[in-house]
Amino acid sequence: MAGLRVSGTLLCHAGEHRIAFPAVDVAVIDAPALHAGRSRSARQGFGEDGGASRVLLAPSGETVGVDTLEIDAEVHWVMPLPPLLQKTAGQSLLGFLYVRGVLWPLVRLVEFEHFLSGTSREAA
Repeated sequence: MAGLRVSGTLLCHAGEHRIAFPAVDVAVIDAPALHAGRSRSARQGFGEDGGASRVLLAPSGETVGVDTLEIDAEVHWVMPLPPLLQKTAGQSLLGFLYVRGVLWPLVRLVEFEHFLSGTSREAA
């Protein structure tokens, strides 16, 4: 994964935690009411109760709710994962971004939703 760059990310908060998604993973940003409890909250990935003010919808239909989001159009280098973390979170974790002086875990939306729903390879 050396040299991986991402252009366009959604910088999100799930409770007090940060999480980033590549913009290409997100087809639609919706209101939670439109998904009537069918979406998983990113908070679950941090061991917190669900809740969201926005829902990210993948082209394939998976959804993940977040509390806040900001679209960042800058190009960022992805810091690779240490081997210790390569199989965490259902293998949805791509690496880390250093944006505005803090680290953001960069996560694939589809794989993260599968991890949250318990259907990832890690959960099996």
